[in-house]
Amino acid sequence: MDLMPSPDQEQIVDAARVFLARELPVQHVRWEPDALHARDRSLLPRFGELGWYGMGLAEEAGGVGFTACEEMLLFREAGRFLVTPILLFSTIAAKLALAHGATELVGGLIAGETQCGLAVQTPDHERFLLIEGADASLILHLTEDRLMLKRREAYGTVSDIRSIDDTVTLQSAHARSGEPVAIVSGDVARTMTDHMSLLIAAMLVGAAEATRDLTVGHAGERSQFGQKIGSFQAVSHPCADMAVRCEAALSQTKFAAVAVVSGREDAEYQVRAARIVALDAALSNATASVQLHGGMGFAAEYPVHLFLKRAMLLNQIGDAQPEQLDRFLRLGYPRQ
Repeated sequence: MDLMPSPDQEQIVDAARVFLARELPVQHVRWEPDALHARDRSLLPRFGELGWYGMGLAEEAGGVGFTACEEMLLFREAGRFLVTPILLFSTIAAKLALAHGATELVGGLIAGETQCGLAVQTPDHERFLLIEGADASLILHLTEDRLMLKRREAYGTVSDIRSIDDTVTLQSAHARSGEPVAIVSGDVARTMTDHMSLLIAAMLVGAAEATRDLTVGHAGERSQFGQKIGSFQAVSHPCADMAVRCEAALSQTKFAAVAVVSGREDAEYQVRAARIVALDAALSNATASVQLHGGMGFAAEYPVHLFLKRAMLLNQIGDAQPEQLDRFLRLGYPRQ
């Protein structure tokens, strides 16, 4: 199995990285909640012009016509630059609307004109948390066996609450009765949920790589006792561990994407493995990065903490880590 990117895939990665490095450089992030919320909202239509929302949709449906492999590479870059999860939600919403036959919604979603948030039910089942629902007109709603797309009005009155991830909005809401505008269930819903997990794994890989690069760069610039701190084993060894975690997570996520595209029997198993390994890489690298940056790492004005918080947020979308591990173990590796 060849996991090396093709020339077309390399072009997608290069174009996305150049665009995001120019428009959303994380090194220039400063901790101001209002500014963080608005950081990339003006770029949502630009994402549509670049075809990012419809990357994995067929051309006849208005998409670009690529596969989950190209989507995975794109979302890896999105994770590197802390792109809003609206990109993820709108991408899945467009696929859901197309699968349901609600084609009138697809155009607005893939153009970036229609924003989509996500509803996550609280453990007590009494209310919902709306992630990026403040300006959204559609809400992606996940349950154990169904995937629904609802109008924002279906959640009635909401109250703003502070999110652990300062780059996103979070609201508390109680769902009202009302028919969803699009719904899928059974195997279709499971396939779409797994696809979302694959893209989440890709974003986590990007976040892990970003904190690795920030830390290595800092270690090569910061001096102590007359030499660069990167020469000290107490710094260089953790940096090496960060690099190993990135390679493991990226390799597993690439393999999972290929398994999905090729329709392998173990595709779900590989996707869940990718999300588990990528989450560990993102959390462990961000934690190590905070420590290795010293006082700068603990400062809110430096972006390292945002990658840690984003990883925690992404873990709550769909099945969180305990459920992922439980499902992963119950699946078992398919015997050939």
